[in-house]
Amino acid sequence: MLFDFDGTLVNTTPLILRSFRATWAKFFGFTLDDRTFIKTFGMLIHTAIKQLIELSAANGQIALPNDLNAEAEEVLHVYRAFNLKWHDEMIEPFPNIVEVLEELRLRHLRLGVVSSKIRKGVEHGLNLFQMAELFDVIIGAEDVDNHKPHPEPLLKAMERLEAMPRETIFIGDSTHDIVAGRAAQMLTAAATWGPFQREDLESLLPDYLLDEPSEILTMVKL
Repeated sequence: MLFDFDGTLVNTTPLILRSFRATWAKFFGFTLDDRTFIKTFGMLIHTAIKQLIELSAANGQIALPNDLNAEAEEVLHVYRAFNLKWHDEMIEPFPNIVEVLEELRLRHLRLGVVSSKIRKGVEHGLNLFQMAELFDVIIGAEDVDNHKPHPEPLLKAMERLEAMPRETIFIGDSTHDIVAGRAAQMLTAAATWGPFQREDLESLLPDYLLDEPSEILTMVKL
C-alpha cells in the first residue's frame, strides 16, 4: 500500500497555502486565489511554480520572464524560506492516520510513501509524528526523473518493494495522484480529506473514494 504524503498522511494544506500567498505577495506584490494554488498540489514544486508564473502572465498580472526556469528558482527560494519558517508549527497528521498505519503493519502489509517533495522533507515530516518507522520505502523527488502524474515514482516504489501492480494500491488526495496510479496500472484510492474537490477526484474514476482514514482498513481483507 503506497501513500502520498501532503494532504494524505499529514495536513500540510494551511502551510502550503500560507507559503504560496506570502511568496507571491513578496515576489510579485499580489496573490492568487487558493483554488488556483491547490490545483498544483501534488506536483513537483518547481513545476508548480513555473505553471503559476505562466498563469499570472497569461492573466496580465506580470510580464512573462525571459528565463522562466531562472525566475522559478528565485521564487522557489522565497517559497522554501517561508515554508521552513512555519513548517513544524503548522502541520499535523490527519485524525486516526497513525492508528490506521499501525494496524496495516499488524496485518503484515508493506507500506511506502511516494511524494513529489524532496525525501529529506518527507522524512522530517514523518519523524515529527513518529511515522517514519512504519514505512518500508520512501520515494522523494530526487529519486526519479519524472514526477507525478507520471507513473515513474510509483513504479520505483513497487520495484523496491518487489511488488506487482495487481497487488498494490496507491492512496492520494490529488488528481495527479489518481492519474499516476492509473498510469501505473495499480488500484487507486482518492482521499477526500485533502484539499481537492470530491467531484474532481470522483471524475477520474478511482477504485475507491475514501472520506476518512479509517475507511482504508475496509479495503484490506486480511
